[in-house]
Amino acid sequence: MSVVAAVRGFRPRSFNRNVRSFYLYGLSINAGMTLYWLLYNLYLLRLSYQEDFIGQVAGMAPLATALLALPTGVLSDRLGRRPFLIASGLLLALSQVGLCLSTASIDLLAFSFVGGVANAFIWVNHVPFLSDNAHPSRRAEAIVVWSAVQIVVRMLLSLVGGFLPGAMAWFLGTSTEVPEPFRLALLLGAACSLISVVPLLRIRGQPHAAPVQERGPDEGEDPRRPRGVFAVVAATAGMRGFSMGLTYPFFNVFFEEELHIGPAAIGAVFFLSHLVGLPFTFSVPALVRRFGATLTILASRAASGGAVGIMGAFITLPVALPMFLLARAGEVIDIPADQHFTTQVLPRRYWARVQSIRVCGFQLLAFLGSLAGGVLILEYGYLLVFGLAGLSRTASGLAMAAWFGMRSDRAAP
Repeated sequence: MSVVAAVRGFRPRSFNRNVRSFYLYGLSINAGMTLYWLLYNLYLLRLSYQEDFIGQVAGMAPLATALLALPTGVLSDRLGRRPFLIASGLLLALSQVGLCLSTASIDLLAFSFVGGVANAFIWVNHVPFLSDNAHPSRRAEAIVVWSAVQIVVRMLLSLVGGFLPGAMAWFLGTSTEVPEPFRLALLLGAACSLISVVPLLRIRGQPHAAPVQERGPDEGEDPRRPRGVFAVVAATAGMRGFSMGLTYPFFNVFFEEELHIGPAAIGAVFFLSHLVGLPFTFSVPALVRRFGATLTILASRAASGGAVGIMGAFITLPVALPMFLLARAGEVIDIPADQHFTTQVLPRRYWARVQSIRVCGFQLLAFLGSLAGGVLILEYGYLLVFGLAGLSRTASGLAMAAWFGMRSDRAAP
């Protein structure tokens, strides 16, 4: 199946009302998060904070997400996904407003933690929500469309967001070397996060798709197997999270401080990374059918891990740009393939639990990676930090392949 054919095959409007409302929610909340991810660390630089404190602020969100992931999964199974999704938009907007209007270090850490609570509500519930509300035959498509929604929004907002500080500086009669233009741009992102609540109000009930036939333990399922899968998911997600914590909070700082490009150019780089990643997102179901989930995930993590390591070894724009694009392409293949894979190897009753475990493992190690990354960058530079990140990401793919095998029949969507 070609990428063009895959794109033509997706029909978001043919999903039911709940799924369509969730995609509208995704448009708005991802717009708010994108402006924050793109501009906030550059804003902190203009408040005279350095990479060590930037790593601490970045680490508070995954710490909160890790602590809240498991209880969120349990409660959302009982209360439904909708209350948590609504709360995510409200809390994220509150967090972003506080991060923009406060300058004291303790306040910034606290508001970042609140944002992490919102992230827990989003990342624990998005796969179970789509899996519950989409027909089983279209479950993989629903997850991939969600990934595509994120990429398209991040792509467009990265391009526009890169120019926002300059536009705000012109409006204020100042320059982009001071924090005020960034603050106004970030407040626009907070407004987008708040607006995301509106489409969720259209969701009524949670009609489950046609039930999936599941085996019970007395029908041949090894009761120990879910625990083994949980352990592998937690371990591999943790390795991925450590890699992301070492790198993702610092990419925009890396481009500005090491490669000496401004916010507009950084936005253009992020735009290109999402543009390159978009066709790869739509190709995920075909790749998994052709090569199996574990081989697809291993290849994507090895490619993205190697690219990140090369970025740290050769700090020049001609090297950093293609490697950053390659790292992004590997990431957008990896995430939906991994998420759908766990819905195939575990019965429905474990989906929310395994998603909670994945989020908890990923975010806890991302917290540690962010703290370590900021300190190590100041002490040793980007070679060590990006090299460790590349090794950790590749190791997560190897561990998954070792447990499930390179070609598992259970991996086919």
